[in-house]
Amino acid sequence: MDKETKKSAIQMAYASSIGISMALAIFGCFFLGTWLDRKLETEPYFTLLFLLIGIAAGFRNIYVLMKKYFKE
Repeated sequence: MDKETKKSAIQMAYASSIGISMALAIFGCFFLGTWLDRKLETEPYFTLLFLLIGIAAGFRNIYVLMKKYFKE
C-alpha cells in the first residue's frame, strides 16, 4: 500500500469516528440528565440541561477532531 492510500484510509477511519463521538456525547448526557431527574424528581430540568451540554460537547468533539486530523 502506497503512502497516499494509507493516509486516505487513516483519514476515513478518523472521519467515521466523528459520528460515534458526537452520538456518545449527546446520548450519554441525555441519559445522565434523565437519571438525575428521576432520582431528584426535577423533571425535565436536568434532562434539558444535560442534553444541551451533550450537544455542545458533540460539536466541540467534531471541531477538535476535524482540526487535529484534517490539517490540510
